[in-house]
Amino acid sequence: MENDAKLKYNQQGVLRIVGTPIGNLMDLSPRGIEAFQKTDFIVCEDTRVTKRLAKLRGFNIKTLTSLNDFNETRKLTSIVDKIKQGNDVILTCDAGMPLVSDPGYKLVSKCIENKIQIDVIPGPSAIISALVVSGLAPNNFFFGGFPPKKKKRRIDSLKKLLEIDATLIWFESPKRVLSFLTELLSTFGNRQTVIAKELTKLYQEILRNDLKSIICELKKRKVLKGEYVILLEGKKEIVENEINIDVQKKIYDLMKTNSVRSVVNTIVKETNLPKNIIYKEILRIKEKK
Repeated sequence: MENDAKLKYNQQGVLRIVGTPIGNLMDLSPRGIEAFQKTDFIVCEDTRVTKRLAKLRGFNIKTLTSLNDFNETRKLTSIVDKIKQGNDVILTCDAGMPLVSDPGYKLVSKCIENKIQIDVIPGPSAIISALVVSGLAPNNFFFGGFPPKKKKRRIDSLKKLLEIDATLIWFESPKRVLSFLTELLSTFGNRQTVIAKELTKLYQEILRNDLKSIICELKKRKVLKGEYVILLEGKKEIVENEINIDVQKKIYDLMKTNSVRSVVNTIVKETNLPKNIIYKEILRIKEKK
C-alpha cells in the first residue's frame, strides 16, 4: 500500500513557483527561463505581462491562464486537477515573488492539501531589494503589504506596530502615498524613512530622510508615479539624557502658551521621543520654577 501511494504521488505533476523581475528584465534567472520553456501550463497574474516578458527574453510559452483575487477560488479545482493528472504547472506573477502581495496563496494551500509537490525558483524581491539599499537596520523587519484602504483599519493597524523594534515596510500606490506618509508621521513621529521606487529600472529613485522632510519633498512634485516601497525606522530605546538642549528649550518655550498635553503631542511628532520621557522633562522644568 505504501509503495502504491508513493507511485501515485510520483505520477502527479509539480507546481513550480517562479519569481520574475521587479523592473530590469535581465534579472529573470536562467532556471526561470528554462522552467517557462519546459512547462506547458502557466498560471500568471496578467497574461499580457507574462507574454511581454517571454517576448523580450526570447522564449516561447504555451498555455496561459490568469489568476487574480477575483477568480482564484473559482479556478483552484481545475488547476489542481491538471497537476494531479501529471501536468507540471508554473505559478508566476507580474513582478517579484508570487503570493507576496499577489494572488496564489489559496492555490499553494490547496496543492499542499492534495500532497502535490511544490518547488520554488527564486527571483527578485522589492522588499529585500529596498531593505538592503535603505541603510535602515536589516536584521529585523516587518512587512505590512499594502495598507488597508479604510482609514480606521489603516490607523488601527499602524498603532499595533508602535512598539515593534524592527524596520517597517509597506507598498503603496502613488495616489495614496502622501496621505499614508502623513498618517505614519502622526502615529510614529518623525522617524527616519526611506522611499524606494522604480527599483532596478532606469529611473530608480531612493529618498532617505526624516519623515517630515520626505513628505515635503513629495509635495513639491506635480505628479507622483510608480509603486512605492516605504521603509520606516523601528522603535528605538531612548533614555532621558537623550533629550538634548534644543529639545529642552523647545519644551520650555511651548510650556509658556500651551497645555501639557499639547506640548507632549508636539514634541512627539517632531522628535519621536516617548511620551513618558517628555512628561518627565516637563515635571523637571516645573520643579525648577
